[in-house]
Amino acid sequence: MGVHFINTANIGPVPDPIKPQVILYEPVGKDSLRLTGVEWFVPLATGVKERPVIFGQSMIGPMEGHQPIMDKEVIHYDLPVWLYKDNPAGMFSQSNAAVKCTGRSYIVTASDTPMEHH
Repeated sequence: MGVHFINTANIGPVPDPIKPQVILYEPVGKDSLRLTGVEWFVPLATGVKERPVIFGQSMIGPMEGHQPIMDKEVIHYDLPVWLYKDNPAGMFSQSNAAVKCTGRSYIVTASDTPMEHH
């Protein structure tokens, strides 16, 4: 899915269409990133009572956190939207096979930056 920048200030029980929690990038060359999409992320811990819907799409989940970058106990809904890189599986598909991250590791501690890779 690429490199994820997470804005934790946008996380809540109701997804805001103009404030995605996650921005998705694909590594390009040795040290550049290209914007591929955004993702809305709603953990159950926010108190959400039913499956969130955004843009007429039911969010995917609930699901466990994506290890190793997120504890599996972080049960959540999410919905990626591939706005800037065509996705053969569809704009709202969980992953995008066209995004390549081979041979790269972008896991950074939360104290460094909100950037995570999965």
